[in-house]
Amino acid sequence: METALPFLFPVFFAAMWLGVTSLLGWWSGWYALAERYPDRGHEASSLKLTWQTGAMGPGVNYKHVLRLSVCQTGLRVGVMRMFGFFARDFLVPWREIKVKRSRWFWNDVAELSFGSTGKLVVLAATADRLAAAAGKQWPEAVKRK
Repeated sequence: METALPFLFPVFFAAMWLGVTSLLGWWSGWYALAERYPDRGHEASSLKLTWQTGAMGPGVNYKHVLRLSVCQTGLRVGVMRMFGFFARDFLVPWREIKVKRSRWFWNDVAELSFGSTGKLVVLAATADRLAAAAGKQWPEAVKRK
């Protein structure tokens, strides 16, 4: 029995990893968003941001594992495969996105609401980069000084 333990640990670890990341994908609403807004995959992006941080659902943080891409028709959201093996990328059309700026503790953030299906909270600096790349398509009113 002792000789089987070294071989069982990697199997157990992989099963636990897949289980936990799948549960977080469900809890955050990722799977519902991927079903509602499937990624077309073929659309080129004008800006690709990798290693981004965001929060989805009730308390699910994706720290430095998100990929955000500005496309002609919308915002593509993805996660590094290792942290969401079953989490497919999704592409939300610009008309389905609403942006609300606020402050979370000591950070300025932007809440991106995706229709009635879910939301993604990112740092305001990240939202500013997305807005600059999206131009007039960015679904946020320009603040006048």
